[in-house]
Amino acid sequence: MYRRTLVVFLAAGVLMAAACGGPGGNATATSASAKPAAPSMETRWLRGLWADDIKKELAAIGITCKGPMLENRTNVWMCEAATPLVSYQVRFYGSAPGKIEYINSVVTQSGPAKDALGLRLFGVVAGLHFDGADQAKARKWLEASIASGGTTVIGPAKYKLAGDAGRRTFDVKASGSEW
Repeated sequence: MYRRTLVVFLAAGVLMAAACGGPGGNATATSASAKPAAPSMETRWLRGLWADDIKKELAAIGITCKGPMLENRTNVWMCEAATPLVSYQVRFYGSAPGKIEYINSVVTQSGPAKDALGLRLFGVVAGLHFDGADQAKARKWLEASIASGGTTVIGPAKYKLAGDAGRRTFDVKASGSEW
């Protein structure tokens, strides 16, 4: 009788421990309607944007790229094109080809300045596709801000336009980047 009671008692103890999450009893109650927390979007880089995507878009307007080169433990791609009166330069930075954090584009003009030249390159940069991007909104902001410059946040990216008609810079940066 003692042995039977001991077996029943041990079996009940094992079942209770399993129901409570093991020996420590640390199980948590879950309901069928409880949803796991949505993973937060990575903001240290522009998700979905690859170095080859940028190089392809720039090549379509005649700008050639070199790289990556290592600069302060970061990959840097350098892209350039020039005419006698205008130079175009784009540098983009990332820890890997699929982890682009920062894009810096510069248009330098001598002679009579025309904002259309800057808009051409900057429009390509503003139109790059990455997760959460709103290319139409970025281009519209760019056109509205070309004369005055400024900063804005659209989706997971920060945009900054600065300079004057002789030298303009346009930056796109992942919102969580330390650049």
